[in-house]
Amino acid sequence: MIFIKTRSGRYINIEYIYGFAVEEEKVEIEGRRRLVYKIVAYLPQPLLPAVLGIYETEERAEEKLEDFMNKVIRATGKTIISLESDI
Repeated sequence: MIFIKTRSGRYINIEYIYGFAVEEEKVEIEGRRRLVYKIVAYLPQPLLPAVLGIYETEERAEEKLEDFMNKVIRATGKTIISLESDI
């Protein structure tokens, strides 16, 4: 059984996740609007996507998503997988 730890601290069973993606979003950080890239896990309706990590560049987010997916593929037994955010 594999669990994914979200940025907010929730644990989601991977069997309930439909997919993963990198999404772009404008957020306010230290009083300034910035463009950031989030790795999200899509969940069944009516749940909103869960944010797994936030990064400053799209390239870094894509790299982290690829590393994350490699961890998921290699995981065996009972495992918790999480991502570290840049922001």
